[in-house]
Amino acid sequence: MEEQNDFSAQEAALGKMIGNNFELEPTGDYISRARLAAALTDKVRYMMQYQLEELFSKLYRLDIFERKIKEVMAEGGDIAKKIADLIIDRQLEKNISKRENPPSTPEDEDLAW
Repeated sequence: MEEQNDFSAQEAALGKMIGNNFELEPTGDYISRARLAAALTDKVRYMMQYQLEELFSKLYRLDIFERKIKEVMAEGGDIAKKIADLIIDRQLEKNISKRENPPSTPEDEDLAW
C-alpha cells in the first residue's frame, strides 16, 4: 500500500517524464501506475522488436541497472512488462532520493554558482 501512495503522490510528474522519454501518446496525467505501466509496456514491446538498440540506450540513460535487465531477460515471461516495471520503479527510487536528500545550498552566497 505504501508503494501505491508513493506513486499517487508523484504520478503526474513521473508519468510525464516517462511519457516524454518514451514518446508515449499524451493522455494528460496518468491516473494510475497500472495505466502508465500498460502504455509503457506496449512501447517497450515495440522497441524490443524494432528499436532494440535505442531501448537499451534509453535504459542506460535512465540508470536502469544492467544486472536487473539481464535477470528479467533470463526469467522469460512478459519481458516488456517487467522492463516497464523496472523503469517505473527506478524513477520512483530517484524521485524519493531527491525528495529525501535535497541539494544543499552554500551558506556563503559567493560560493553559489
